[in-house]
Amino acid sequence: MSSAKRLGQKRRRASTIAIALLFFAALSSPLWVFSPLWRGRDAVALGGASCAARVSDAPEGARRFDVPADAPGADDARFTIVLNTFRRRDLLKLALEHYRGCDAASIAEIRVVWSEQTDPPRETDANAAEYFASDRPGFVRYDAFPTTSIQNRFAVRDVRTAAVFNVDDDVRIPCDALARGFDAWKHNRDVLVGYYPRATRWNRRACRHDYVWDDVSMFRESRQNIVLTKAAFSAFAYLRLYDESLPAEARAYVDERKNCEDIAMQILTSHVSRKPPVYVATPRWFHWRAKLEGLGVAGISKGRGHHELRGGCVTDLSRLITGRGVGRMGRLSPLSEQWGRYRGWVPPKCGRLVRCPGDERPTLEAEGAYAATEGGAKEPERSPPPAPAQTNEAGIMGV
Repeated sequence: MSSAKRLGQKRRRASTIAIALLFFAALSSPLWVFSPLWRGRDAVALGGASCAARVSDAPEGARRFDVPADAPGADDARFTIVLNTFRRRDLLKLALEHYRGCDAASIAEIRVVWSEQTDPPRETDANAAEYFASDRPGFVRYDAFPTTSIQNRFAVRDVRTAAVFNVDDDVRIPCDALARGFDAWKHNRDVLVGYYPRATRWNRRACRHDYVWDDVSMFRESRQNIVLTKAAFSAFAYLRLYDESLPAEARAYVDERKNCEDIAMQILTSHVSRKPPVYVATPRWFHWRAKLEGLGVAGISKGRGHHELRGGCVTDLSRLITGRGVGRMGRLSPLSEQWGRYRGWVPPKCGRLVRCPGDERPTLEAEGAYAATEGGAKEPERSPPPAPAQTNEAGIMGV
């Protein structure tokens, strides 16, 4: 074979590979996968609102929220696990077994959100060992609710700790990653701190936000403005704020769709704190194992049109919760201005504005002002509850 023919074959092979890569890149683009445009829609009218109404500046102005103060004597050294479950007993037992095995010194108790319209397990049942901790009486408690609302997960009361770890029954965060997440929350007490990041993108032609969730798109975005409460730390005060102060229309919107309570919580905390949530990375082996274990598991995220619906939720709930429109290009949504980096939280190191052990000189930390010491030897001082959000034309919080 002549050198010219070999060169021609190499060029054709290279062209084929390039075309294939471009094709898969196009398929992975949220414009094709998540946007309703490719279905020929010009707009999405979830909630019956027109595009003009959705992007308006809402004449009543932005709502203000007062974050409840922690109860006197709230435990700062430990956290409470709020475990959400619904008719998945096998997953519930696996989750309880896993979290019972994590650091007992850091976990005050496990509160199981029981929305099934049956009696919850009792410690006198024959199989109580599967649903309780026999060696720690009272460690596992069940909060039964009269409704099946997915918002019951934020209605748990009488929590003794300042922090809660919200988690679904099908998520078992490794114990070391759980401890790292709690450490991250101690340095970021007024935002959500979680393990499942997501992002949004304004879709101008559809007059709504697109919901970005897959690995390829998240890598391309290189930033996030949502962490899912399927596995996230938050201040217990935010659960009280959601349960007591979320606008009735926003609550009805979530119940009607049986979806997006996590987006509502993110918008609420973002609106109040004006800060992005914090993403805590998990080990790669856990990431891929969780994906494999999730195959075949029933859940609302497996429903048809789930991700398209959630883009509409971002748009509509931004308006319903904040009391203002999302603005042109969606910039007035609480999820549009401030973004967190998609690289995972790292413990602050001895540096600038972080006092080093044995060093009394003030320094300046390059990544930001964290009140911590090397290795976490000293717990950060308690920060006051976040102040109510102030509104301006630039928009409110966001990641």
